[in-house]
Amino acid sequence: MIQRLEENEYGWIRPLFDGLRYNLVIDSVIDGNTRAWVYADDASSPRSALMWNRQDTMLLAGDVDNDKFNQALDRLITEEIIPNARKRYIPHLSLHYFPQAWESKADVILRDKHPVKARRRFYTLADLKVDWRAGIRPGYTMQRMDDGLLARTDLKNVDQVMGWILSFWHSTQDFTRTGFGFCLIQGEVILSWCLSVYVSGEKFELGLATDAAHRKQGFATLTASACIDHCTTHHLTPLWHCWDDNLPSIGVAEKVGFEKAFEYTVYSFELSS
Repeated sequence: MIQRLEENEYGWIRPLFDGLRYNLVIDSVIDGNTRAWVYADDASSPRSALMWNRQDTMLLAGDVDNDKFNQALDRLITEEIIPNARKRYIPHLSLHYFPQAWESKADVILRDKHPVKARRRFYTLADLKVDWRAGIRPGYTMQRMDDGLLARTDLKNVDQVMGWILSFWHSTQDFTRTGFGFCLIQGEVILSWCLSVYVSGEKFELGLATDAAHRKQGFATLTASACIDHCTTHHLTPLWHCWDDNLPSIGVAEKVGFEKAFEYTVYSFELSS
């Protein structure tokens, strides 16, 4: 009906997710770079599968008419995924799906969850448009997230940076070995940080944040540009996803040189306490 897969079984489900693989999280999980819970109706010959990145994203693919799987999936989301997410203060969950016919099963899979359809954007890089080095003011530095920086207890917001890393990576060692990120620092304060949240081969999906007290000053643009510069220098492919109503994220993405490849629809629902 439904079973949780071991990491060495993840490869069996990759073909089911071909229509969703613009979400780099899928290959990042299967490659072993991202922790996740992965489920299928059958490990060796799966017809339907669900992947949860242990954060706010679930991805569903395969046979829409696999009724026993669908009913078991409703119980799984209700009894295991939602309680675990609530314990870690995740405010909402989103369900990405392929094919579109899964929408006909939303009332079964997301029963009593009151999901709403929401739009997201997927961006790919055209050309880097911002010279971050020219934008660095006196007293500010752009630093790569390495073991030395992450070990500094004197830096304000380093705990938030560590939280981001450990939300997406197995360990800081995995991150510094396989991923990368940059921080804009003034004195002993990390103002903004951008890092690879998912990785597969030469593809790197980026995540970005700025300290609330230092927003709307162009710091996010500089930090994102440093990450993109790193990608272009090392022949890597940066990717960017965001919600269609996240105007700050859209603004940064388009300013630094990303172009919208397409939009897509997901289901989203809040997790009440």
